[in-house]
Amino acid sequence: MTYVNFDGLFDRFSQQIYQTQKGRLRMHLIDALYNRYLPIDSFKSLSVLDAAGGLGQMSHWFMNRGASVNYFDVSNDMVSHVNSSFSNYVESTQLKVQQGSISSISFDHSFDIVNIHAVLEWLEDPLPVLESALRWVRPGGYIGLMVYNKHMLMLRNLMRGTLKRAMSGEIAGDKRGLTPISPLDPIEISQLLQNNGFSVITQAGIRSFSDLAEKTVVDWYEEEDLFDAELQLCEQRPYCDMARYVLFIARKPS
Repeated sequence: MTYVNFDGLFDRFSQQIYQTQKGRLRMHLIDALYNRYLPIDSFKSLSVLDAAGGLGQMSHWFMNRGASVNYFDVSNDMVSHVNSSFSNYVESTQLKVQQGSISSISFDHSFDIVNIHAVLEWLEDPLPVLESALRWVRPGGYIGLMVYNKHMLMLRNLMRGTLKRAMSGEIAGDKRGLTPISPLDPIEISQLLQNNGFSVITQAGIRSFSDLAEKTVVDWYEEEDLFDAELQLCEQRPYCDMARYVLFIARKPS
């Protein structure tokens, strides 16, 4: 299966996605929503799979709360970074790290929580991979799934003046940049989860309006005020359908 590997893009990926106000806002919103809907008080007894976990921020989030984490990523650069940055967790066996692709890796057991953030959109054919990944969730367990919203990308193209490109539907990125090759429709994702027996606990927009605003406007706001507004709107329609990313938290029946 065709996919994008971030080997060679590590520094660009790290600097443009996480070391910015947008990156902090993304993590802040995820933190708030996971604390709201996941069984935080039970984390010390739970196992987590951080699938295609990139730089390991979410692995670290779960480990800080006591969970045991299995991490994997297809990128050798990412895996090396996680092994080095979280070596104390590896040595204590709270963290297991391996290299592999989400489209081909397999496990001989399931997990209490499966975390899949911003990876499906980098696959040429993401939906069959998601259906397979749902099997990694044990009965009664949760999936935290974040996808890149094709509707936001379409709207952004229209707002930037690339009308012909937007209306042709050719809005996906190429394999050399940081615009995903397969942006996803949140309606299709929600339906797929439900078709596989999952109950969608929440659908939330990650950066529902701030990515649409001009930078000069966003700079008027204090970062905390921006977060408070995004958090207030993120689970409301139509705002949750307009976000750069859409986060689903869903539960598998016991």
